[in-house]
Amino acid sequence: MNRDYPPDPGPWREAECQDFNEAVRQALGRLRAELGPAWQIHDEFLPLHEDPELDRYLTDPAGFVRT
Repeated sequence: MNRDYPPDPGPWREAECQDFNEAVRQALGRLRAELGPAWQIHDEFLPLHEDPELDRYLTDPAGFVRT
């Protein structure tokens, strides 16, 4: 997520997105293990991926308009 302007591309490259996705999976696994079977975790985690317009955004952030 772009904290300056959320509709614009986020700053993460695909490798960083994959690291984040793995950290989320691990955190959810630990949380489920800690809480035990009496608790249900309803997650709607969608894997994060590099925005396809990131390069164009980085070239001119001030003039960027989504296509």
